Amino acid sequence: MQAFRRFLAAIAVVAALPAVAQQSPLFWNAKFEFRGNYRDSEHSRFRTRFEFPIEFIPVGDRHAFEETVDAGKHFELSVAQLKLDLGYGKWFLAHAQVHGQDKYRRNPTSEDRKIDADELWIRFGDKPEFLERPDRTSFFAQFGKAPKMERQPVRLLESYGLAATAFNRFEDIQALVGGTIGRNFYWRFQAANGNPVYLRDPNALAGDNGVKRLHDIPPDPRLQSGFPILYNAETEGYFFDTKHVQYGEGLGYRWANADQSTGFDFIAFHYRRELADREKLTGSFYGGDIDLLNGPEGLPFKVTLPITSRKKEETGARLYAEWKGLTAIAQYTKQNVAGLHRSGYEIETGYKIPIGRGPVQYFQPTVRVSGLQNTFRAAADKTFPAPSFWWPWTKIDYGFRAGLGHGIDITAEQAKHNIGTPVTAPQVNEKETLVTVRVRIG
Repeated sequence: MQAFRRFLAAIAVVAALPAVAQQSPLFWNAKFEFRGNYRDSEHSRFRTRFEFPIEFIPVGDRHAFEETVDAGKHFELSVAQLKLDLGYGKWFLAHAQVHGQDKYRRNPTSEDRKIDADELWIRFGDKPEFLERPDRTSFFAQFGKAPKMERQPVRLLESYGLAATAFNRFEDIQALVGGTIGRNFYWRFQAANGNPVYLRDPNALAGDNGVKRLHDIPPDPRLQSGFPILYNAETEGYFFDTKHVQYGEGLGYRWANADQSTGFDFIAFHYRRELADREKLTGSFYGGDIDLLNGPEGLPFKVTLPITSRKKEETGARLYAEWKGLTAIAQYTKQNVAGLHRSGYEIETGYKIPIGRGPVQYFQPTVRVSGLQNTFRAAADKTFPAPSFWWPWTKIDYGFRAGLGHGIDITAEQAKHNIGTPVTAPQVNEKETLVTVRVRIG
């Protein structure tokens, strides 16, 4: 709480600074964002066949379970963050996005750092964003912690789909260069640290796996494990590491009409790196990369997934399109992690209806369908503790966002899952309702 109070104090200091509009190319701005949530997570439990030693199992249970992270109805502050920009025309931009609370982004457990910089980068040159087009051929260079090149530009709901969660939800430490060829074609080349491979539940909360309280006898974590999938976790630290450099390339094409009310942006991308033996992650004694795939430590027997190499490779494409009030986003990624193959897709669309009467300025219904397909599994369910890694999975999210003006909006949504558990096992239900009030200042 003391760290969070210091964060709020810093926000108060910046908010007290006067906002000065200048005609000079030099500019700066500060933006604040707060999100409060009502979350209702339906309880579900799946008994695994993996036999943990009895001292690893909570009191009252004789077997290990995958279980809903934090079932029931909850009111919580999910985000308190500050965004800062300092730039000079189109030729220089320094950006920072710092949170003092980001409950749903915690990476990978509830014991992660409470104050962290989600983004921290500098850019030289002109980098048009999505439907923007430069006047002519352009070039830029960007360095620091920044989003992946294919990440969707606009989120219509507060939740994430399966493909976004698994592959490109989190930022990475990177050196990115790119540019446009004429006004429409563009290219990207990246050298990066690479996001560590870890596990999390695909609903709002990641779950507690590998936290210190699991070393207690009996274990007593704040949150349950969830039904975790493999995902690209947030990079630790803020400095470039040359040990396992990830190289990425992207080619894209964008088009838009004169007022940018209609257009599309398409990018095809590829990443490749070698997995580390172990990647240390704040808040977990489990390691990322190969260490995770080899199963938990401290057991009297060896557990592992059928890994065959150190290669981590992703190939895919993302399409973003707008047509007046309609927004559509589609993405597909194919991944190879140490010989474990899987793919994910996501399609999201929403239509923004202007209201402009009373308190409601606009209303935007949205639906998203996403899925994961895995072509690997452990030799038998009893040889690995997280069978949810290889379950086939479909997630449907639907809801709406209502803009209330003055930087305030409300998003209400529901997630439904179709999870391919074994036919002899009970069906897992990951149903979750999420209502978010967002306040933006600046």
